[in-house]
Amino acid sequence: MAEKIGSNVVAPFERPTDVNIIMTVVHPQPLVGLGNLLILNKVTQPATLAKSTPAPQADTSGTGVSGAQDNKQNNDQGSTSTSRAFSNELSNDDRMAGILMRKVDAATGALYREYKNLDAVAVDYPEGTAVWKKANSYFAQANHSDRVAILDYVEGKLLDSLKDFWFNNWTFAIFTDNTINDDVVLASNIFESNQDHFLVLQNDDLSEFTQFYGQNYTIGLKHTTDEAMDAAFIGAIATKQVGSTTWKFKELKGITPDVMTTQERAGIENSHVIGYLTVGGRPETSEGFSLSGEYIDLLHGEIWVKTNMANELQRVLQENDKIPYDNRGISIINAKANYVLDIAWRQDIIATDDTTGKGIYEVVSTPYSQQSREDKSKRHYGGTSFTYKASNAIHTLTVKGTVDSDTILS
Repeated sequence: MAEKIGSNVVAPFERPTDVNIIMTVVHPQPLVGLGNLLILNKVTQPATLAKSTPAPQADTSGTGVSGAQDNKQNNDQGSTSTSRAFSNELSNDDRMAGILMRKVDAATGALYREYKNLDAVAVDYPEGTAVWKKANSYFAQANHSDRVAILDYVEGKLLDSLKDFWFNNWTFAIFTDNTINDDVVLASNIFESNQDHFLVLQNDDLSEFTQFYGQNYTIGLKHTTDEAMDAAFIGAIATKQVGSTTWKFKELKGITPDVMTTQERAGIENSHVIGYLTVGGRPETSEGFSLSGEYIDLLHGEIWVKTNMANELQRVLQENDKIPYDNRGISIINAKANYVLDIAWRQDIIATDDTTGKGIYEVVSTPYSQQSREDKSKRHYGGTSFTYKASNAIHTLTVKGTVDSDTILS
């Protein structure tokens, strides 16, 4: 195959032979899953699109600005320069540095980037900054993803900034600043409204979580803010196969277990907040629920089912020349819905029927004759529905024992 660099096209030389060997290199696929992390980082100045071409080069000066920008900046949280111009096109130096993606939202001044490792993060957020510390804790965990996403947003623009990048490759989000403020409250409501991402908050003051009680998609961690438990929590658990793991009992590398009294532990559990402590000589996360008291693995499973059901049915529509609007087409949709739920059952998202040994789920698709004239006219089919029983997990045990003693008591 001809390769092009600049304006020159060079074709491969022809070898005098009767046998041609064509080699294909297969690279690992990026982890497009439901466990990737987004770090939310508030900055003082908006990002703008760079006017210069070609694309800016990766920064190696430690200033935190990728590209041909020599302006120095205040780097307390990360990239907060007075001149923040970036290209949406990555240069070769950017790619070599490990930057996977960069996108400026001109309307809000938000800047979204994905990095392959901690060294790549350090190109824009030098060692010791708040963003770097979060990324460091994340990549220290055994189950971290092949990337981390960082969103720089300007004060007052959080809602619009999140909206612009909501459907990028991430599912869990944390803030660089562990202070519970108006941005955090707003973010929690955004996550609760959408019901397909998780916000993980960390604070050492249990009373700070009171205002979030009842939020399904906000997770509270009680721990000193000197350590990034939130990033470690996600890196250790989130990328494991959805449904295969509970979020309790997990060990977090680089996080110091807290010493708690029985009352203190009862207090955080009654508040549906998660702590990190030593049990039986081993550090572990104290529970696995969100601030509503619902368990994270169940909610994560719901997101998996919703996401994969939508993706698989979308693929059916795209990959077939035509899905006929009759009972044949409806049976194709029904079969694909059953297929997704069968995988969810095999991943332990769906419970197993003790009698049949099969997953407890059902897909119902009403026939063509029951569809409205309006739906038929608009080529819309809305007759498929499904139900399933969520798989549970054992978090505590009570075991009763009897000792047979030879002692005769008076």
